[in-house]
Amino acid sequence: MNPALSARKVAPQSRLTGEVGWGRINHLPDILWLKNAMRCLGRYYGLSEEAGVDQALLKAIDGYQRDRGLKRDGILKPMGETECTIRVELIRLGAEPS
Repeated sequence: MNPALSARKVAPQSRLTGEVGWGRINHLPDILWLKNAMRCLGRYYGLSEEAGVDQALLKAIDGYQRDRGLKRDGILKPMGETECTIRVELIRLGAEPS
């Protein structure tokens, strides 16, 4: 099953309030959620307390998209393919960050 469809069935509301990535209007709660999510998945090793999108997060997004066969644009959109795939993995691990 398509991970985006799975996530929409399991958790139909996005964890993001806007897009996250390079050159986007990055909202602090979205950035912190993504950093924690990537840390839970063993992909982010930067400081989660840092407010901005850092190189470690961009590298984590790119690597995640590459490894999962997703569009490699370095951006997460609310209920988009990358966010939904991350959420499905987190749910399977029982590690959905708040």
